[in-house]
Amino acid sequence: MSRVLVYTARFRRAYYRLQEPDQHLVDHALAGLAAYLETGRAPIGLGLKKLGPGVFEARAGLGLRIVYVEEGNRMMLALLGHHDEVRRFLRRQ
Repeated sequence: MSRVLVYTARFRRAYYRLQEPDQHLVDHALAGLAAYLETGRAPIGLGLKKLGPGVFEARAGLGLRIVYVEEGNRMMLALLGHHDEVRRFLRRQ
């Protein structure tokens, strides 16, 4: 069963608010995440971390994080933000 990334509207809005250099960092991290879903091997620097049941974080830059939630074979890209935003997101889960 292949797994797919699903971009939420919230994630897309956050992406388009970023400056171009940060968008490139996110693009690179998403390519690494897609490769991980294909091969099961996380690229160096992606920094995958489990945050809770079915909730994971990938590093896009020094402070920029991608949070995704596993729902069956779909990986819902739920949040793109900094550490404080990730903490707030987790409190609401």
